[in-house]
Amino acid sequence: MVFATAYNDGVIPDRLQSRVTKGRALAQLVVMSPDVLEKKMAFVNADDMQRSLHDSGEVAVYGIYFDTDKDVIKYESQSSLAEIAKLLKSEPTLRLHIVGHTDNLGKPDYNLDLSHRRASSVVAELGSKYGIAANRLDAFGCGMYSPVASNEAEDGRAKNRRVELVQW
Repeated sequence: MVFATAYNDGVIPDRLQSRVTKGRALAQLVVMSPDVLEKKMAFVNADDMQRSLHDSGEVAVYGIYFDTDKDVIKYESQSSLAEIAKLLKSEPTLRLHIVGHTDNLGKPDYNLDLSHRRASSVVAELGSKYGIAANRLDAFGCGMYSPVASNEAEDGRAKNRRVELVQW
């Protein structure tokens, strides 16, 4: 997976200040092993998220819901968003990539855009509803390019439709 971020607004993380300037882009290559990423779909609370972030630097959140082909967060997602906010408030220096993922149904470029829009919606919601500072979060979309399960059956596609928190 490649994270590419442009810092056009000039909000650059402190740890990158010496390497990135306003208007330039940064690319980060992350290599992952699918057998390590395979996880059960379950609600995770702030403590579970904290443990996973400290152990592996990431956590999959399956409790954030969207209608098909939409980027508006559904009401049923509020408990998961509240737990993410609780985590961020308990660790004031923690910064997260909010990474959206899709299954393989649909065109790849559309899914890539949709996953980014969904991740952006999560960032916006955490800011507007929970008061999380924008410079602690950024949105990234992987589309269908980082599956954790086979897309051959619905249960696998459901696992692939997720939001991940990745520490940065």
